[in-house]
Amino acid sequence: MKKIIFFIILSLANNAYCQITIMNTEAKKLQSDNFVYDSLRNMVLEKYEGKYTYHHLIGQTIMYCGDPYSLYRRKNYFKIGDYYRVDGILPDNTDKGLYHRLSLTNIKTGETGETGEEGGIFTDEYNFKWVVLGHYEKMKELYLNKEFIYVGTDDVFIDRYGEKADGLINLESDTVSKNIPKESVWKCIDVQVKPRKKGDGMNLDKRSPIILIFDNPNYGKHYCYLESDQGTPYQTLLNKSLSYICGRFHLKSDYEQLKSDYEQLILAERLAKNKRKANLIRKYGTAIANLIIQGKVRIGMTKQMCLESWGEPDDINTTIGSYGTHEQWVYGNEYYLYFENGKLTNIQN
Repeated sequence: MKKIIFFIILSLANNAYCQITIMNTEAKKLQSDNFVYDSLRNMVLEKYEGKYTYHHLIGQTIMYCGDPYSLYRRKNYFKIGDYYRVDGILPDNTDKGLYHRLSLTNIKTGETGETGEEGGIFTDEYNFKWVVLGHYEKMKELYLNKEFIYVGTDDVFIDRYGEKADGLINLESDTVSKNIPKESVWKCIDVQVKPRKKGDGMNLDKRSPIILIFDNPNYGKHYCYLESDQGTPYQTLLNKSLSYICGRFHLKSDYEQLKSDYEQLILAERLAKNKRKANLIRKYGTAIANLIIQGKVRIGMTKQMCLESWGEPDDINTTIGSYGTHEQWVYGNEYYLYFENGKLTNIQN
């Protein structure tokens, strides 16, 4: 009887232990679905919930392109040309000065762990050391086998003029070609990656290693970097609606459309000017109409004529006396028109 009671108690105790749930203390892994990767950019930080992170790269494949500029020697686990999968983002290690660390897996060898970690103080260098496969494929989709119009760099902001990396470089001589005629037609024949080399003078350069190779029947094959030294697309000083590929090319289709739009705009402006001139001639005669079109005034003009020529004044001072109404029209701090009874009597500057 005692044995039976003991067995029952032991069974109840075992059942009680089976109901205990052990808490999972592992950090919850962020789902990469929450972060959208933009294939138009390479290795850049994106802002999520008030922080700049690389979480949008989780699940992406990246290729290592080397780092010849390190001021201190450290064991380098990455091989140039190898592909790695971004598995996650590791916590910052402030003691060692490691931030925005990537957890990587070598796709060929399957190596992970310490040999698959990337991190440092300066994240700008990620952009020249690594190329995101999705970004590279997107650049090929956008530019390969497309025709381009050479427009030069007059309207493009270049931080350091004269740098080789900002030029159009001859593929055979590896020198910058100059005096390339504007509106010459080029074809993109390849998209490649050009790893950095020690002594190339680009140690402060943040651009990605992606280059476009162009060909022209008269000037031969040339290449140029896709990004500026800031690691961003080249910025135009004027027409921001049109992309400057490599800082000097427009897609031929975009350029022709822009040129057509510009010609239509010029035509519309010319028609508007002709219409205005005809209306002014009808109202005031040819001589006065020509003066108004040139933005000039002369003694004897009416107030309306002056308005047509110079526009509204900044201020009007009016005096009414026994001799009639006197007005002073003020334009800025330099020009004054004086009227008596509606007629221009004096011009002062």
